[in-house]
Amino acid sequence: MATKYKLVVFDMDGTLIKNSSCWYELHVHFGTESQNAANLKDFSDGRITYDEFMRRDIALWDPLPHVSRIKEALSDFELHPNAKETVRSLKEAGIMTAIISGGVDVLAEMVAGELGIDIVIANGVEKDYRGYLTGKGICRVDINKKGAVLEHLARELGISLSNCIAVGDSKWDADMLKTAGLGIGYRPDAELAKVADRTITDLDELLGIALVQKETKG
Repeated sequence: MATKYKLVVFDMDGTLIKNSSCWYELHVHFGTESQNAANLKDFSDGRITYDEFMRRDIALWDPLPHVSRIKEALSDFELHPNAKETVRSLKEAGIMTAIISGGVDVLAEMVAGELGIDIVIANGVEKDYRGYLTGKGICRVDINKKGAVLEHLARELGISLSNCIAVGDSKWDADMLKTAGLGIGYRPDAELAKVADRTITDLDELLGIALVQKETKG
């Protein structure tokens, strides 16, 4: 079946998995959630960049842990209902799938592996040769500029943005949804609902939208 859409890009936290923020989950694990709140406010108010936000957050985990502890802390993620079935149906229809997330790549890779998602773009934590965190983040996705990441990915794949769907749940996904040919809010917060082209309450509703047949000249 020839479909109009060639790429579906998902946010991760709150969209594919029930955790609303894997960074927050790590702060809960390390007991640093109160300090994280101050860093988040500084970032939200524009006083620090996203790179600095990540650096400050990671520095809270003192002493800096081995990356295996990060993976262990995030390994109990729970997928949203019908996530696996939806991704499988998209792939069977020849549609590529990707994750663009401000979350941690360690978790994003686990989620992608569970779902069979083709491409992962997420932020990282720098490690030394022994696997211990250095205190620096690897910023691949500024959560205020996810649209630019989608643009770059679509260009690399040779896919028009008009043939891309972006799916997210929060205000941090607004830029990505506005950039895609079609922006889908999955149980969106109030800010995202204002910019989403469509909203859904179950991921399998995406199939009725994404699998629309491409118009052909008769």
